Amino acid sequence: MTPKMYKQINRMPALQQRGIAKARRIAATAQAITNSEGGSARITVVSGIRPGGRAFAQVVSSSRDEEYGTETTPRIRAIGRASRATK
Repeated sequence: MTPKMYKQINRMPALQQRGIAKARRIAATAQAITNSEGGSARITVVSGIRPGGRAFAQVVSSSRDEEYGTETTPRIRAIGRASRATK
């Protein structure tokens, strides 16, 4: 596969939409986990095309502390758990 073909494939709207759809499913599951465990984080999806031409969709939490935990904030790890649970 040539680099030009790789970039063309990764910029196809259908490929991008599949990645975004999966990220949205993970985000919905992560938000449900956060809400059920008393967290206050907002879970969102960020998508685009990297400079090298690869499409991406990323699930992001507004609270790093809830995802990883601190001395004062319990670790919920909603995105990590949701990514394993979502197909």
